[in-house]
Amino acid sequence: SSSVYGDSKKFPLKENQILNPKNIYGLSKKLNEQTAKLYSKCYNMNCTGLRFFTMYGEWGRPDMFMFKLFKSSSNNSLFYLNNYGNHKRDFTYINDATFAIYKLIKKNQKYHNIYNICSDKPIKISKIIDHYKKNNNAKIQLVKMHRADVKDTHGSNRKIKKIIRNFKISNFYNRFDQTLKWYKRNKIHKL
Repeated sequence: SSSVYGDSKKFPLKENQILNPKNIYGLSKKLNEQTAKLYSKCYNMNCTGLRFFTMYGEWGRPDMFMFKLFKSSSNNSLFYLNNYGNHKRDFTYINDATFAIYKLIKKNQKYHNIYNICSDKPIKISKIIDHYKKNNNAKIQLVKMHRADVKDTHGSNRKIKKIIRNFKISNFYNRFDQTLKWYKRNKIHKL
């Protein structure tokens, strides 16, 4: 998870940066990486760690930003926008991530490796809200930032692109609109 980085002022985040997780979730992911590295060294195991940056797409998690926005809009209820929408996220479409996983498995890498799976193109959350509101109703309640949240995420995908030469990132707004259509078509908010 990209949560291993915590808050940073130096962007884009690279795999060799010092990790400083901000919350228990991020710390658990850091410990997972350290354990894998130790096993790789001590037992000559091949381990690959993937740092996913804000995954989105069809069948997404209901507790994440996008599906919470869609649900509140479809229910005509308030959507609480953390940090007044003044934070950025490096969104990664699910199919781009699964393509990267598939290609890495085929590479059969040796030893211990870590890769960011990200777009390398962070987007301000308030811009996404503006895009959404062009064609959809949304009641937005601006709230302050939660203390366990990371303000901005922006990963470098240079390392993964060196290994997977045809690794491409989908256009965010095209995939966002596609995900919304899927959500409405499947009436997922009623599940």
